[in-house]
Amino acid sequence: MEHFWNLTKTDVLLNQWTTEVNEEQLTSLINRVNTAEPVQYITGGTWFYDRKFKVNKNVLIPRFETEELVHLIINEHKKEQDLRLLDACTGSGCIAISLSAELNTAQTFAVDISTEALKTAKANADLNKTPINFIQDNLLSPDLEKLPESLDVLVSNPPYVKESEKSLMHSNVLDYEPHLALFVEDDNPLIFYKALAGLGKKLLKPGGKIYFEINEQLGKETADVLRSFDFQNIRIIKDLNGKDRIVAGEKNN
Repeated sequence: MEHFWNLTKTDVLLNQWTTEVNEEQLTSLINRVNTAEPVQYITGGTWFYDRKFKVNKNVLIPRFETEELVHLIINEHKKEQDLRLLDACTGSGCIAISLSAELNTAQTFAVDISTEALKTAKANADLNKTPINFIQDNLLSPDLEKLPESLDVLVSNPPYVKESEKSLMHSNVLDYEPHLALFVEDDNPLIFYKALAGLGKKLLKPGGKIYFEINEQLGKETADVLRSFDFQNIRIIKDLNGKDRIVAGEKNN
């Protein structure tokens, strides 16, 4: 009611709203909430790292855990100048846009396979007045001519939920958020991390950093992927709930 009719909670509690609200529309909205549709999709927006982002069924709703990933990168690179940064599997663009706004970036790139996701990400870049270079590409079989080299930072929150974990998920996620951005096959759950580590070896400059948001059950295995590509200074970082959530490494010189 605040979003659609600019009413405060006090207005509603004091019943000072009956003439302003379209009751048919209100009933429709309540029905959508009652079927577990995320409120963020109903209102078309959410907040991430103190910025407003448009969201819809084509992109994941940004999570608090991803804010922790962004915060880590900002803290580790805030004193550097003219950073070249790539956000792989960008979705809504929340990572790329937040980092571009907070860091001294010379260029920020964002890649996704989905045309519709990129439309949303571009709208969010316009909304937040951040210059992002958007690229459509399949990172599992990338066109290297499209992708930038000499990167300082490669970051990704790729699909990492195993198909077998669907039964553990709430309907508000399972029934509404895009499965393309969520799920991987049980027999190859690290497929994106392997592809991204290989890209990191090609695209990062010596000493460049790579950061992943990860499946909490696969911290060691994801770190081992970076080791297999000869990354160094590899870390597994826990989120505020004490779960393995980020793996970071550095390209060997």
